[in-house]
Amino acid sequence: MAAQARKGIKRPKTARSAAPAKQQKTAQTARFAAIETLCQLERTCLPADVLFDSVAGQCMLIESDRHLAMNILYGVLRQRQALESVLQTLCNQPLAKIKPFVHQALLTGLYQIFFLDRIPESAAVNESVKAVQAAHLPKNLHGFVNAVLRESIRRKELLMPMTYHDREGAPFLNHPDWMVNRWTERFGKEEARRICMGNNQQSPLILNVNTCITTQASVKAAIEQEGIQVHAGNYSPDALILPDFHGAINRLPGFAAGHFQVQDEAAQLLPQLLSKVRQDGLYLDACAGLGGKTSNLIQLGHGSNITIIAVEPDAQRRQKFRENMQRLHPDTSVTLVEKDLQHFATDCELRFDGVLVDAPCSGTGVTGRHPDIRWNRKQSDLIRYQQIQRMLLSQTAGLVAADGILVYATCSLEPEENEEVIKLFLADHPDYTLEDCTPFLPIPAQDLVRESCFAPNPGPSIDGFFGARLRRKGE
Repeated sequence: MAAQARKGIKRPKTARSAAPAKQQKTAQTARFAAIETLCQLERTCLPADVLFDSVAGQCMLIESDRHLAMNILYGVLRQRQALESVLQTLCNQPLAKIKPFVHQALLTGLYQIFFLDRIPESAAVNESVKAVQAAHLPKNLHGFVNAVLRESIRRKELLMPMTYHDREGAPFLNHPDWMVNRWTERFGKEEARRICMGNNQQSPLILNVNTCITTQASVKAAIEQEGIQVHAGNYSPDALILPDFHGAINRLPGFAAGHFQVQDEAAQLLPQLLSKVRQDGLYLDACAGLGGKTSNLIQLGHGSNITIIAVEPDAQRRQKFRENMQRLHPDTSVTLVEKDLQHFATDCELRFDGVLVDAPCSGTGVTGRHPDIRWNRKQSDLIRYQQIQRMLLSQTAGLVAADGILVYATCSLEPEENEEVIKLFLADHPDYTLEDCTPFLPIPAQDLVRESCFAPNPGPSIDGFFGARLRRKGE
């Protein structure tokens, strides 16, 4: 679902950065990669992870530098308003007049100085200046970056409160005003503030244990033997949380053997809304993406001899889907349909016992794990997403067998994409009824149900999601 949300809505391009990524590979530093990714993000509004993968490859970053660059990149995105406030205090000119690469270089430098204790302040300054030099910008800009960052160090004690509170004393929430205002109106001031402050912290790594081939206890024990802290999830019985792990996922014990996939607890729980799977049943993952929910569905139907069809029109995601299925479920056959849902639904004569629609959405529930989303979205996007979501639901409505289940899901907190979509769907499809999700969720997750739908707000180990269980009436 998060992968679907990352697609976003295209924006008009703005001025290019001072150092556009070259097609050929050129060895560069972690700071350069973080700065260049931020510049490209401002210019294109494409997902930060996609841009970073491209830039990191072109910069030929080794693993440790890649990790540092990602830390800086996502840190700047999570603390953007606070960093902009400090930078404006240090500069005599409007920030909009600063060249894009220099602007982002200053933000990355300030992030290291004010938020990363393990990086020496001198290194933050020197490496930022080197990145500007590598961008082939004029020498006076090298001196400008050096002077601003060194001044921030001299005034650090006075400036530090500005990283937490604005000039009126209100805490920096580091989210766009339209988003904060919506959440405040819907959830109340305290809950909106809690969501924002939580989103500004680095999310823990969460694993979904592949119970088709192993157990949660076995995976936990193997990880603990490596000296890595790990504990059981708070909501999903198959979840493990690694609160302090920031290394390469493929180096965790059991990864190559398919013992787990990386997946938030809310995403793990959504396929359970299709319970109880029917023996020899036929199931459809209508928006398959990289295959995370398909894997959950395989686990849910383990021992029930179910048949699964997955629909994914994008070639790159299909390739990743196949890789994930080969690693996690090499002995399970899943039919992967290489066309969009509309064409599949038009041509398909099958009727499914269960259908999962993990719809593209604004992604406002995962702005902690993907902080670029908060800056890439506009309030006007919500209705455009709603139109897509309604279309997808309508396309799948006729594919569900009598007395079958249709599960609709997003990683959005917005009613336009969630409750309103369900209300409009039910009005258009009187042969469907909304069922309470509570009985189909583990007991710890049952408190996350609101008005019959699974609707957790973002928390320390769970993303903001929405799930509705719809039953097609029997004949």
